Amino acid sequence: MVTDADQETHDDPYASPSTWREWTRFVDTEPPCLPGTGPWNAEERLDYHSRFVILSTPIMAKISLTLRRLMILNRRHNGTARRGLLISGPPTTGKTTTLQQLGRSFHLADRARHGGLDERLPVVFLSVPPAATPKMLVSELARFLDLPITTSMNQARITDIVCATLHQLGTRLVLVDDVHLLNTRTRNGAETSDQMKHLSERIPATFVYAGVALDASPLLTGVRGTQIAGRFKTVRNPPRHTAAPPSAQPGKD
Repeated sequence: MVTDADQETHDDPYASPSTWREWTRFVDTEPPCLPGTGPWNAEERLDYHSRFVILSTPIMAKISLTLRRLMILNRRHNGTARRGLLISGPPTTGKTTTLQQLGRSFHLADRARHGGLDERLPVVFLSVPPAATPKMLVSELARFLDLPITTSMNQARITDIVCATLHQLGTRLVLVDDVHLLNTRTRNGAETSDQMKHLSERIPATFVYAGVALDASPLLTGVRGTQIAGRFKTVRNPPRHTAAPPSAQPGKD
């Protein structure tokens, strides 16, 4: 990986990470907490609640368990593309948050197992670019890794560099957000879907896709969609329902 200190990075540890440095900082950022034991003033309370406090939910636990089982299945896998996980649901139901928290937990566990070795990068995270092409997708991975690619490099060359780097870094989990942007009914979308399958065959890692209403999206239609549906376990991330206040419950005045 390129380790120059002048590489661009954003200052918000809670923003979506787009490079390995930002991802590592996200992993190392402790969850927000109120200072001391209280009582807290209004400003401290407002600051705490504005920092996006994440609560564990039953669906997050289910997704985590499903992923652990898939990673066990993939541990000795050879040959064809490995088993993967699809997280599907309506917008604003916490799919990206769940994806990132899965990655953070796995990254910390891997670091503990390997004694905190800095040369490892167990998790990578990327979002599918709008109107993605295969070269755009693999270039996003290269950008995440700070690899010194040039515009003259073709898709195959960038893919070779990315795969070799992920092998060297011991990557075991690849998180891909916004896969609903892939329209496999178009040429670019179909070829990008094929590129993702190619990556999953070359990288010894478990792939997790997240997106909006994937069940009904073009991603799972046609021959390519049948292949994806057959290799990926789908977990639906429904909206979280809250109890109605007593005055709104049936039979209550």
